[in-house]
Amino acid sequence: MKIFFAFIITIFLVLGGYHLTFRRLKMPLFARGFYLTGIEFLFLGLLLGPHFLNIINNETVEELAPLTILLLGWIGLLFGFQFEIPKLKRISGKFFTAAAVESVLTFGMVFTGTMYVLPVIGTIPDGIITTTALIMGAAAASTAQTGLALRKPDSFPEHRKTLKLLRYISSIDGLTGILILGFTFLSRDSISNYSLTISERIAGFLIPIFACTGFMILYLLFLIRRKQESELSLVVIGMAIFTSGAAMILNFSPLFANFLLGVCIVNLTRDKERIFNLLVSVEKPVYLLLLIFLGCMLQPPEPWMLLAAALFFLFRTMGKMSGGYIVTCLQKKETRLKPYLGYGLLEQGGLPFAILYDFYQGFPGKTAGQIISIVIISIIFNDFISPIMLNRLLKGRES
Repeated sequence: MKIFFAFIITIFLVLGGYHLTFRRLKMPLFARGFYLTGIEFLFLGLLLGPHFLNIINNETVEELAPLTILLLGWIGLLFGFQFEIPKLKRISGKFFTAAAVESVLTFGMVFTGTMYVLPVIGTIPDGIITTTALIMGAAAASTAQTGLALRKPDSFPEHRKTLKLLRYISSIDGLTGILILGFTFLSRDSISNYSLTISERIAGFLIPIFACTGFMILYLLFLIRRKQESELSLVVIGMAIFTSGAAMILNFSPLFANFLLGVCIVNLTRDKERIFNLLVSVEKPVYLLLLIFLGCMLQPPEPWMLLAAALFFLFRTMGKMSGGYIVTCLQKKETRLKPYLGYGLLEQGGLPFAILYDFYQGFPGKTAGQIISIVIISIIFNDFISPIMLNRLLKGRES
């Protein structure tokens, strides 16, 4: 009975909140950016979780696992649809280089710092420290577009080139995080279990890849002929459910599996526009529902977790600032950008939330809850500090 009550109240809160959030209300810019990200639903999930009202506890989340895995699959499909090759070819190669440089450098900074610092200050088991470092680095790599979207280029005519570059980077650099997430799940057995034979390691790596390839071929056969809207909706929902369920059975990432499926569909089918419109029509309720479930996983912050969150923020900021400086040097021949371009890359966005929840589904336990809490504390602080840093970047004129 409790699972039905938890499900109904969660859906009610999401549908009610959907009509109240993501709207441009008259409020200070930093508060508007915080409001438009839906962060308040994290605190709502924390309130409903086991530490307060206990409406959605760990057992309830496990029973609702098919729903939460479908949410991750839906987000993966939607993210994969952003990588349509004909459209990506229109973007300058220097923008791809800039996005790759800053995201990989940020990942490397966070991964290295986590590997060497977290075992010293925290209680993370040795067997999962490498996986934890990979996931935290993947969550740190992406950049949000919320703060950039609130700045119209016409309002900053002297910074149009800077805003254009930042928007391209923030739309692409999430690819690094999602690829690292996929690598983490593909190599999870090899990382955590050193007693496996070479054939077992290869099998654990290839089976999910073959399964994803088979699903792609199957769905492409379904989509060869043009379908009516109702039939297409049924096929898309079935794709998300079937692929996410298979990923759960294989102990693989539904987010990454559906991301690959989305990339395949958007580049090989004729109905990509109709499918994208269907996916994006429920994007915001899916995102809010994910935030509520993620909020339920938050752990009461211990002193070492607060220190770890501060260090995570520091490592990520160092990576973004270093990446921004290198990007500035790479772009110097055409336009001289400010060396602290990284000020505009601090906000993290929604993809890290999906990566963190996918990590919890694949590696459940107290450690996953602690890592989620550490990264979310840093994300919330980023949401407050990033508008200030972006404003500092946009002061003055471009050279």
